[in-house]
Amino acid sequence: MIYVVVILAVICVVLSVLLILQKRELNNITRTLKELRENPGDRTVHSSGGSKEADKLISEINLLLTGLREESRKYRRKRHELDNMMTNISHDLRTPLTSAVGYLEIIRSGGLSPEEEERELKIIAERLARLQELIDSFFEFSRIVSEDKTPVMEPLNLVAVVEESVSGLYDAYESRGRHIEPELGGPRYEVMSNRMMLSRIIDNLISNALKHGTGDLHIVREGSRLIFRNDIPEGELIDTSKVFDEFWTTDTSRTSGSTGLGLAIVKQFADILGIDVSASVDGGTFVITLEFP
Repeated sequence: MIYVVVILAVICVVLSVLLILQKRELNNITRTLKELRENPGDRTVHSSGGSKEADKLISEINLLLTGLREESRKYRRKRHELDNMMTNISHDLRTPLTSAVGYLEIIRSGGLSPEEEERELKIIAERLARLQELIDSFFEFSRIVSEDKTPVMEPLNLVAVVEESVSGLYDAYESRGRHIEPELGGPRYEVMSNRMMLSRIIDNLISNALKHGTGDLHIVREGSRLIFRNDIPEGELIDTSKVFDEFWTTDTSRTSGSTGLGLAIVKQFADILGIDVSASVDGGTFVITLEFP
């Protein structure tokens, strides 16, 4: 009888100790979670010597924390990208609008023949159509970034897309005594891509060469590659490992004095479309190459 009582007493003591340890473990988990809620960081919940069940619970909590942190990083990255694109596109909207207003002022000044007025009105219509396209592009990109939406791919004539971008920026080059020299190897070359994103990539490359390069811009198609070449301003050094980084605006950067987003957008869109984009320097020439899949 005494033996049984001793056994029961030992069992009670063991159970009491286990309950105390379990309670201590739960208090530890609760305290750590409260600290993480008040001061988010990369900490995890640790075991203080509890049961296997408590260890499993802690392991699941840590997996959940890791997943939530990763989702939070993704969200912040997407918001950062979206904010950057909004800023950049808002600047781009002014280009066709300013051009259209300029041609309108020419018409209002008078002295044009009916044929000349018709030509100017046609240019204005083209610039306003371009403005509408940019506005549509802004909303399309915002949906892609915010919803992680896969862009609609369709067969496109790469030559036609390049020529459209060239025509939109032709006057800007001519006004500076520079030219765009396309060598596209024929009237047609088909690629599977997204029209808005592909146009945006080419527009940015042409604009980047206008803002930061010198001399004529040569756009050459060699098979599945589209190559953009322009001269580098004298004395300028280009770090090709950084030209696609956002906000890279050091004195030796091609984006000095700008938002530093033009080539970053090129890289982001190219990655989405499966286009390999690279930059190099050949003597005094800056070269960007698009390799289509």
